[in-house]
Amino acid sequence: MSTVFIQIGQCGNQIGHAFWRKVVKDDEITKSHSFIHTDGKLRAVVVDSEPKVVRKITKNLPFREESIVTGKRGRGTNWALGYYGLKRSGDDHLLEDTLEAVRKEVERCDCLNGIVLLHSLSGGTGSGFGSRLTETLRNIYPIHYLMSCVFAPHASGESPLQHYNSMLSLSTLQRNVDCIVITHNDDVLNRVQRRKAQENVSFAQLNDTIASHLCGIFLPTDSLKTKSAYSLGMEPWEMVRTISPMPNLKFVQVAQYMNSKMSWSDLLSKLSATWRKYDSCGKPYNSIGTICVARGDTTNSFPLHMSTLETKLSQSFHCVDWNPFPIDFWHAKSNTCGSRNSASLTVATNCSSVVQYLNTVLERSKVMYNAGAYLHWYWRHGANKVDFEQSFETLENVITDYKAAVK
Repeated sequence: MSTVFIQIGQCGNQIGHAFWRKVVKDDEITKSHSFIHTDGKLRAVVVDSEPKVVRKITKNLPFREESIVTGKRGRGTNWALGYYGLKRSGDDHLLEDTLEAVRKEVERCDCLNGIVLLHSLSGGTGSGFGSRLTETLRNIYPIHYLMSCVFAPHASGESPLQHYNSMLSLSTLQRNVDCIVITHNDDVLNRVQRRKAQENVSFAQLNDTIASHLCGIFLPTDSLKTKSAYSLGMEPWEMVRTISPMPNLKFVQVAQYMNSKMSWSDLLSKLSATWRKYDSCGKPYNSIGTICVARGDTTNSFPLHMSTLETKLSQSFHCVDWNPFPIDFWHAKSNTCGSRNSASLTVATNCSSVVQYLNTVLERSKVMYNAGAYLHWYWRHGANKVDFEQSFETLENVITDYKAAVK
């Protein structure tokens, strides 16, 4: 049961590099061949519109050479240029080359579960090309799972076009993928600063933290093994079925806390303290579904604490009343996310707090759009009013659906 990963753009590739460095250390992954082929090569396609970042991150990991796809020119932090591609002579056929690499990787799988994409929401390649690729993959693989792990830019601003790019990308993903795992750079930065008690945090530390969060959910657990103790690599897709089963409510957020000397209850308390529970008006956010993954359970003690943790989780995340089973627990003896003797709790939740971010992106994009700001950069590369109006409508519907679901 295999999963193919596609890492797109500078951000997607840097986080993908940190992710695979942890994955290759997990013996269960190597045995199951869910993420790694029988010949030891990663089931991954590496894509960027420029070659400089890709060549650095693929040196010390077993990527296939034919699964590394690069273009000749960047996408200028512009969704339209990434989505519609280069119109002049010299087009590097990035989409066609990527689809061919994905096809070959899929054909190496005995049974494909789905495809996971790693990309940013603000960069031209990550947002624009990532959007175009998800649309195309949905048409080619209509019955397989598609998941996008996206990384939202800092609120302070990385680019004047980031709100447009994020809005256009999120709306496309909403229409085409089964689950959107969204990570906010500001949230990760705050968590790392608190944990390490330092203000200056490097990009490498941020990437390693995000990769650890993803590994906390994606890597094999004892809970989902077969009776013969064999991992099928079902964790990413069991998460989709458990907490994101409805097509209009598919945003998942992940948090993690790791320590070698704390009890499970203390780990959950520390993790819960980093989570935003209330909006600016003091109204609680609500969780539609939550998975809690314990790793490093060497003494098999975690099941004894599950009932207590379930009560705490339900209170902390304000689970909705209409879901009879709002919380699920997984556990594993090893903790590949961190040091050898550490234990970690990772929580993935489909929570209404995403509405705050979607509202911000939507409102700021509308203000800029109504003022005509920067639109010429999108028109010149093939975008039109329909792209924007459709995106406005899609995000408005998502916000409305989340508000209705947690009433």
